Amino acid sequence: MLTIDIRPNNLFNSLHDLIRMAFPGCVLQQGCYDGNGKHITITSTELEDQILFTGIIRMDGKITEDRQDYLLKPDGLDQRHRIRYLARRFVYRLLSQHLDRNFNAYGILTGVRPVKIVHRLLDDGLDGDAIIACLENEYLITPEKARLLLEVASINRPFLLSPDEAARKISIYIGIPFCPSRCYYCSFPGAVLNDYEREIGPFVDSLIKEMKIIGDYIKNNGLEVQTIYMGGGTPTVLSENDLARIFDILHCSYITRATDEITVEAGRPDTLSLSRLRLLKQAGVDRVCINPQTMNDDTLELIGRKHNCRMVIDAAEWARYAGIKHINMDIIVGLPGENREHFSTSAERILSIKPDNITVHTLAVKRGSNMVEAEGRGNSIERVAEVEWGVNFFDNIFRKRDYYPYYLYRQKYMKASMENTGYSLDDSFCIYNIQMIEERQTIIGLGGGASSKFVNASDWTLSTLHNPKDPYSYTKTVEKLTTRKVDKLRALN
Repeated sequence: MLTIDIRPNNLFNSLHDLIRMAFPGCVLQQGCYDGNGKHITITSTELEDQILFTGIIRMDGKITEDRQDYLLKPDGLDQRHRIRYLARRFVYRLLSQHLDRNFNAYGILTGVRPVKIVHRLLDDGLDGDAIIACLENEYLITPEKARLLLEVASINRPFLLSPDEAARKISIYIGIPFCPSRCYYCSFPGAVLNDYEREIGPFVDSLIKEMKIIGDYIKNNGLEVQTIYMGGGTPTVLSENDLARIFDILHCSYITRATDEITVEAGRPDTLSLSRLRLLKQAGVDRVCINPQTMNDDTLELIGRKHNCRMVIDAAEWARYAGIKHINMDIIVGLPGENREHFSTSAERILSIKPDNITVHTLAVKRGSNMVEAEGRGNSIERVAEVEWGVNFFDNIFRKRDYYPYYLYRQKYMKASMENTGYSLDDSFCIYNIQMIEERQTIIGLGGGASSKFVNASDWTLSTLHNPKDPYSYTKTVEKLTTRKVDKLRALN
């Protein structure tokens, strides 16, 4: 237990993620120091033209103290925003001083989309050297991660839309919140499929109702659908008949010559067959995601996957035989029991399949997963070092095979201070992934657990709407949700 006293309290939300990252094995609670236990006190005091921060960390017999004052000069930033920024810089340095190390390679950044900062700096006309300097000096990011962020932004920037394009081009996400089983590390509250007719039937009927209403708006208002992504859950648990029903609506109201890409998350190889992949190809799908997570059979059994390495290879061969152009594969670094030998085996076997895209995820253990309930979130120093080694190992070996990092994001509760990175062969980049992460395009989410992002192309601000993740709740609220989406689209256009 780690007790935190932050004054004023309105800075708590800006600081607690940094503290949690510094002490990942601790449960954080707010409270005053009572002379016992682990405690952190942070105080900020505003004077006329400056702000003073003081901090003290008491932990396991070690005490670390610091104080810093900063000018509050006008520089275009909102004053509240500047105070939060300065507070994060102060606390990050205090924590690093106490730990005798930089605990977060991304410095004061704890958000999901750090590449967006690089795009903003590029918009302002900064060159590469100036951007690297800003990332290192302003955000305290390590030189290695600063270079990575700039590299990813440079690769995916040609795919970002201009304001005029973003006003008319949108993307579509279709969420199918069902899986054949629940993975050990998964916290997603979607349904494990038990009774197809009772569970899937009402859901698909509601989805098609939502698709028809939104599709009519798109057709009647001159919008163009650039990309379509069907995710989940596991969309390929749907019957071929239900998949065909969904694609009939897509071809009627969504897919045009302006549609560059159609992706289906065929994540579980045990849900695939040659006939199902042929149906997807005939429906216009040009990209499928076949996600082993690891190519070690002992780990697959441990984490609750219902497939083995051979089934992954077979599924990729079927996809190519069916004529699907691009194959993506996901792997996770940090799965229980895996070490450097496992990483090497996964890399060797995945590269033998020659997928067009490979996404390397750092395991993020979230509340609600069976893994947290059984093991907690504790990150030993040794385990963190193993995960960091694995992420760097995959980066090196994929680059040697001409895979380029083209999108990147982070998550809370990662096993190390790393990132999720999508790698691609040249000319095989997944446009939807870029648009979704960089948030410069309106994306309409349909189905269970789908999030919609409505982007104002004049200043790249956005608002969101979220469909319920629970399939039953989705079917009961779909009409109200659809009306709200149409209203949001009208406001943008």
